[in-house]
Amino acid sequence: MLPADPGAASTGAPLAGRGREFFWLWMAGFCGSLALYVATLAPDLVWQDAGDYQYSVGVRSFMRPGDVVRVHPWFLGLAMVLWNPSLWNYAFAANLTSAVGTAMAVANILLLLRLMTGRLLPAILGAGSVAVAHNVWFFAVVAQTYGWVMMFLAAECLCAWAWLAQHRVRWLLLLFLFGGMATSNHLLAGIGLVVFALWVFLECLRRRAPWWVLPAAAACWTAGATLYWVTVLLEYSRTNDWVATLSSSTVGPWGQAVFNYSSLPVLLGKALMYLALSYPTPLLLVGFVGLVELVRRRDTFGRLVLAMAALYFVWAARYKIVDQSGYLLPFYVFLSIMIGVGAARILDHRRRWVAWLMLAAAVLPVLVYAVLPTVAERAGVKLFVRQLPYRDPYKYFLQPWKNNDFGARRFAEETLDSLPRGAILLSDSTAMPPLECVHAIENRRPDVLLAPPKNAPSAIAEYYWNNDKDILSELTQGGRRVFVVSNHPNYCPRWVTEHTRLEPYGLVWEVKPKAEEGAR
Repeated sequence: MLPADPGAASTGAPLAGRGREFFWLWMAGFCGSLALYVATLAPDLVWQDAGDYQYSVGVRSFMRPGDVVRVHPWFLGLAMVLWNPSLWNYAFAANLTSAVGTAMAVANILLLLRLMTGRLLPAILGAGSVAVAHNVWFFAVVAQTYGWVMMFLAAECLCAWAWLAQHRVRWLLLLFLFGGMATSNHLLAGIGLVVFALWVFLECLRRRAPWWVLPAAAACWTAGATLYWVTVLLEYSRTNDWVATLSSSTVGPWGQAVFNYSSLPVLLGKALMYLALSYPTPLLLVGFVGLVELVRRRDTFGRLVLAMAALYFVWAARYKIVDQSGYLLPFYVFLSIMIGVGAARILDHRRRWVAWLMLAAAVLPVLVYAVLPTVAERAGVKLFVRQLPYRDPYKYFLQPWKNNDFGARRFAEETLDSLPRGAILLSDSTAMPPLECVHAIENRRPDVLLAPPKNAPSAIAEYYWNNDKDILSELTQGGRRVFVVSNHPNYCPRWVTEHTRLEPYGLVWEVKPKAEEGAR
């Protein structure tokens, strides 16, 4: 049977004298999942946001003018610490940082479910299901912050459980210290922070915790968020404008996405698609059993889990951004809890063979991902409107493992090496990071000018990405030649598609004046 609500007892019995057992259980979860992620880790440069973080690590900078909300100093700081030039480059260090954080998240979930259910197998099923979930695995092997979001969130849940079991104030203070550190990693932590803060306020109101806990918790959170305050102060030193600094450090240029309430049916459909991709297994139904069980029990910790699961899912489901899948990862923490709780309930009433079926279901996603690219390609499923050289979209997006993938580096080096002297290259934000890394950090082809992508918050980006029909003549003064990475209208400036013509040039396209009408 599932153990009673830890809040029903204050003796600390669920934890007392078992520290060594729990430590080794946590280490087993951490080492096992880390081995999986390191074995499938992207070995070098990667595309899109992950490549942005690699660039920041390579230049050792917490600065992102006008876009402080995307600095993520906790993640970047750890990656800089892990960067050991005698062992690996800055790109690998950033990828490894993501793997470490995600492995710690899996270990935290394993321990939490062991405490919640009192049993090992349900804990393994819940933690194992999230470890191999597509979105989790995908973001664990490239430079991303979401694994650390999960790690801190699961750590906060462990502290909440320990407080309910022991009623020792140190657990509440540690919870908010983790919350502050999570804020330095990603502002997604704010949703959990609000829920935990309201809960602790109610604990004080009901006289289960002393009132002095509130200012002490606020102080712990403030201290934990030190790296975030550093980035805010760096931005203020650049702008001398507190209003601009506050905007940059909370929403940046992404306010329309942050406060989005449009296209909700489409976004909900995408969120459910990502959920199905991450959990192509009957264990998703086991999670529904766990949801019903948590609702039925009506205990304090269950209410916290359900509240945060709902808030994180709703937030991600209406977030209008390309990387919507990453914002679902905090929800997966609570889905894994539901799977573990549901498995414990089912195992209470079924024979041993059911346990073997559930274990098989836990590893089923790995087999699905192995064949999914081939199935999708043969079925004619179109994943993206444009292609990138050396990136098979089916394997890249449908298989979470990225070992032996050197496509981004190969593209960046071959493209830069092929351009004529003094060329100007315009790239969208997906292809730009590996180009910037090779160009600026590794000092390859310094004569080439890389124009910033259109979503870069600067007047320079606006210059290159406006719709001025005469800009080509300005750019080509002095004999320069202009190139774009893509010929697709969504990935190059409007002035290129409307007022010029494109000729293939190696892996990219050269921008040429339109031929005069009637000319042959």
